[in-house]
Amino acid sequence: MPQENCKVKRIELVAYSRPHAERLTAAVDKKAAKDEVNYYLKVTVSALDREFVSAIEGAMGLRPDKPMVGRYWDYLETVASRLMGSQLDAEALAKGQLARQLKAWVEPTLELIDNAKALELRQWVKVQRAVNSIHMALKQLFADLARQIQREGNGEQPAEEVTSASEALFFRSERVLYLPEAEAPTYTYQPRLKDVPQEPSPPLHPNAFDDTPLMLPLGTMDAKSHLMERECLRQGFNVLRTGKGVFTADKGDQRFYFKLSRSPLVSVDAIALCTHKEATREFLAPLGFPVPRGRMFPSGDHDNAMRYANLIGYPVVVKPATGVRGIGVVPNIRSDEELRSAFHVLESSKLGHDDFIVEKHIFGEDYRIMVIGGKVRAATLRAPASVTGDGKHTIAELILIKNRYRQNIPHLKSRPIVYTESTQYQLDKLGYTLHSVPPLGERINLSGSCNLSQGGDSVNVHHEMHPSIIKVAEDAVKAVPGLDYCGIDFLIEDHRKPVGETDIGICELNAHAAIGTACYPMFGEPVNVPRQAIEAILHNQGMPLTPLDDSQVSVKVRVRGKVTGVGFRKWVSRHAQKGGLTGYVKNRDKRTVEAVLQGSLVAIASLATACIRGPSEALPTSVRVMHVKEPLHDGFTLIR
Repeated sequence: MPQENCKVKRIELVAYSRPHAERLTAAVDKKAAKDEVNYYLKVTVSALDREFVSAIEGAMGLRPDKPMVGRYWDYLETVASRLMGSQLDAEALAKGQLARQLKAWVEPTLELIDNAKALELRQWVKVQRAVNSIHMALKQLFADLARQIQREGNGEQPAEEVTSASEALFFRSERVLYLPEAEAPTYTYQPRLKDVPQEPSPPLHPNAFDDTPLMLPLGTMDAKSHLMERECLRQGFNVLRTGKGVFTADKGDQRFYFKLSRSPLVSVDAIALCTHKEATREFLAPLGFPVPRGRMFPSGDHDNAMRYANLIGYPVVVKPATGVRGIGVVPNIRSDEELRSAFHVLESSKLGHDDFIVEKHIFGEDYRIMVIGGKVRAATLRAPASVTGDGKHTIAELILIKNRYRQNIPHLKSRPIVYTESTQYQLDKLGYTLHSVPPLGERINLSGSCNLSQGGDSVNVHHEMHPSIIKVAEDAVKAVPGLDYCGIDFLIEDHRKPVGETDIGICELNAHAAIGTACYPMFGEPVNVPRQAIEAILHNQGMPLTPLDDSQVSVKVRVRGKVTGVGFRKWVSRHAQKGGLTGYVKNRDKRTVEAVLQGSLVAIASLATACIRGPSEALPTSVRVMHVKEPLHDGFTLIR
């Protein structure tokens, strides 16, 4: 068998969201995965002018809440990347003698070792166990490939080919890697004006932010509060955090209170009005603002709601009266039958027992326009969760591929595309399933909601939004007393056209809108909305702007609560070193941990915010962050 005809052609690697006892393949690394498995590896090799496929499951880092899990995945990705494209010694493969190549593939990475010292035996045991596990898995996998190739060379009937188990893998998957890498998902804006397709925009490629790895300490914490805290620290404020979404910023005799993205820019009355969609409609409609015709119904009153839908005429939208994040929203309902299905989707959601609204559907795309201090600062198009066919991958695989790119966006990292009743509803309308392979270029909508929390895409378009639409947004927010910060949601046919040539409608006013949407979009230029919000607060208070150098900040952090004897110092030290920070961490007393953090503002603010959560066994009650002037430390020290 010529060596040049034996090569690794494709790799599929899937990490499971949690360990599973049920196997998807007959091949399992039995020593490491005695009871449960948490990753799947499939390798395709070309030999004898055909392709041979083998798959195996294994277990690495079975405790999802432990920090080793992330390093295991990074290590597995590195092994897969080393393996991809490898030219195999055909004779050695046939005899099961790939020891030299196997050793090179599974060489431990620096990230897996994680600065383990020579005497940290527990750490080295974990590293060696991980290396041995993937070594044995690959050895077993290539032994199976060798048997397949041998049978083919002998003219024997080939064994049954490994199936992809794509649907099961889709529901299990947490992270995926397909090699060679699939093409990056793109977004092309092509609106329909009076049902006539308009000129498409050039395709946009997804963003990848340097801040993403620096914000890893936050985990799944909501970034709203963190981004506001970061900008307060940038302006020289000290911060006291007493909850995941609550903090106080103080400087001299000035003190400001924040809850998530709520700030001194918004009054209590404004929040009360904006929280209820029906109240917002009743407020804006008499003032002449474009709001869709609609009505609220009590939970379960489907008969009257259907009669009302026929009165105002299809298409209509169904949504909860006090909903958030697009939960239970079903748009573009065109018949009584579709409306019944929409009621089922609504009732299956978290808000299924609340009052709901039926309103006229406005054709167009969904937009979040941020207004701060009476001026539009950012405009983000929010497209429903979707994938675009490439003629090669199934819909399930395309979703997993797109979710991989969402991992590069801090605001979307914890908001993957997920499979829900709404997804099934959309696929059923198209006659597709998760196994379907859509043709090249076909866009498949997976949700009726444009909300990013359900896998939607964010595209910043402020630079091309027509001035007349901007004026409507600014006037609507100015009409609400005490609303100096607002995310106003529009439906717009074409944001490049003036009002009158394009249909527009105001869906809701959000007084505590997610500020990460424009700050970290999937596509388009980012806009630092939290920075503009903090600057507006200072302007309203007559305070000067005193921004610090983002690249070199020095703070002292004091964390109180159950924070000693629970690994808190080691947790801080690990994240500080990963974020490139210098300084130290020590126990100040039995209920206080103190740290000095020096370096990047993004890394410092992320770790400081995350300290209110800390490691799994900690119960912090408060985190105080104070600016200090100290000589630069050399490295980061854990003081015992």
